[in-house]
Amino acid sequence: MSRRITAPYLISSLLAASSLLSAAALLLDPDPFAPGAAGLIAIGLLAYTVIAVAGMLLVRAPWARWLGLGATIGAVVVTAITGFDSARALLVIGASLVAVAALAGPWLTVWLRQRPGTGPEPKAVALPLVALGAAPIAGFAAWSGLSAPVLLAAVLGPVAAWGYSRARGWGLWTLRVAYPITAVVAATQVGWAGAILFAGHGLVVAFLAWSPEASRAQRPIGATLPAARYRRRTP
Repeated sequence: MSRRITAPYLISSLLAASSLLSAAALLLDPDPFAPGAAGLIAIGLLAYTVIAVAGMLLVRAPWARWLGLGATIGAVVVTAITGFDSARALLVIGASLVAVAALAGPWLTVWLRQRPGTGPEPKAVALPLVALGAAPIAGFAAWSGLSAPVLLAAVLGPVAAWGYSRARGWGLWTLRVAYPITAVVAATQVGWAGAILFAGHGLVVAFLAWSPEASRAQRPIGATLPAARYRRRTP
């Protein structure tokens, strides 16, 4: 197998390993996070890692590199919050730093697309990725314990993101209306720092969901069927 093919798979393996180690360490020792909040953060890190790996290997998308870097840096931040007082935490930091170096290096430059693709526009791509962040946002915002509105927001964002990515109309309208309202309600259940996280996330999701790019991504590609009939002109 050529070096051009080997590097993406090796880097993706390093990214997946660092994310799994970070999630396991967080779940085994969640303090100062409540177990439920730690679970949401771990789910968010793993979900973003899976999307980043798929984006790099299957789509060869440049945004997948940045998403992987964001997930890995997020894992380092979480480990820093939980503390460096164990060998497990040092192992997570080491694996994460190796993954960051691999992702930031030049080894993916040849593999990833250098020209813009013909797929959805940037805001349309960013919308489901940002909405998926409702789960880790809820974990950080309600770090001491989850209430019903917070849990609803944590579930509603990813579910609506899935619906939107499947070109379901209810997914787009949930991200436009239902999730921002739920995020604002959840913001009233947490401290001021968590409230800023929730409210800011809801506003960003609403901004992206109401953009023309998000609407265009839901439209079918190509002409509508049946095709319009035209009379043949006689000479």
